[in-house]
Amino acid sequence: MPADFQPVERLLREAASKVAPALQAVVVDDFSESFARAVGDATADTWFDLASLTKPLCTTTLTMLLCERGQLLLDEEVRAGVRVHHLLSHSSGLPAWQPLYQQLNSSDRRREMIDLILQTPLECAPGEKSVYSDLGFLLLGDFLERKTSKRLDALFAKEIADPLGLEMRFGPIEAALCAPTENDLRGSVHDENAQAMAGVAGHAGLFAPAHAVSRLLRSLLASFADRKSDVSRLVSPETVRRFFTPCKVLHSTWCLGWDRPSPMGSQAGDRWPKTGVGHLGFTGCSLWLDPARGRAVALLSNRVCPSRANNEIKNFRPRFHDAVLAALDSHLT
Repeated sequence: MPADFQPVERLLREAASKVAPALQAVVVDDFSESFARAVGDATADTWFDLASLTKPLCTTTLTMLLCERGQLLLDEEVRAGVRVHHLLSHSSGLPAWQPLYQQLNSSDRRREMIDLILQTPLECAPGEKSVYSDLGFLLLGDFLERKTSKRLDALFAKEIADPLGLEMRFGPIEAALCAPTENDLRGSVHDENAQAMAGVAGHAGLFAPAHAVSRLLRSLLASFADRKSDVSRLVSPETVRRFFTPCKVLHSTWCLGWDRPSPMGSQAGDRWPKTGVGHLGFTGCSLWLDPARGRAVALLSNRVCPSRANNEIKNFRPRFHDAVLAALDSHLT
């Protein structure tokens, strides 16, 4: 008997009235899509500002590829005492965020932004604790560019989007294709530091519809399980498993570029396995994977439209993921 996703669809339709004006959701079970829906002002082809999902989908996946090819080492130093694995596990000691875009004066704003991060004092010793940091992934994105002599958008297209046939890229995107964010911003990244980087940064800037996100997640799931799939595998099982393994930072839920559900009050809900991995985005987007079962959920929204003051997404996400797993698990009984 197929899984009953009617409760999930009802939740999504309710969310379109108070959580976000546009939402898309895709559910992957046993490595294949089992549910896809767009509600509110979205269609299946609407592109969303993925915000910090750029970190795992672009920057982390590119790091996997370069590590596997021997072009980059996790223990390489990026700035004094800060190594690649520190940036991936958010344990570099860099601050969470700073309005660096307000300090830029030169014509080369991308280079100036990175120089400011390199000069930013650390708040603790690298490896001491995990503090989620946009600055760390800005720095990691620049490190990948210097390693490959390619800008991040070109590198992502060449190594990930084109091989997988993804409708996913850095902006600007044609406004008519995109769900709006704050102040009716369409097709340009919502994040101010990323805007200052011409919309191409290691921490934010990707746009895509949910079906493209699902395709990339299915590639990673197939690699993790070392199985054939209708989606190409970009990296080896050993590499994906290494990046999905928790880091050794005390009291941290972080792996390498991926988070795990927190012990209490996780946005993944109460039912998602603690061995799963995922990530959140400021615009209301999120993704969670259960690699052991070939499952994934991508939820895209524009909860910052018309204002970032709307935080109903925090109440909605756990209920949504619990409903998804209830549907999937009831199918197995």
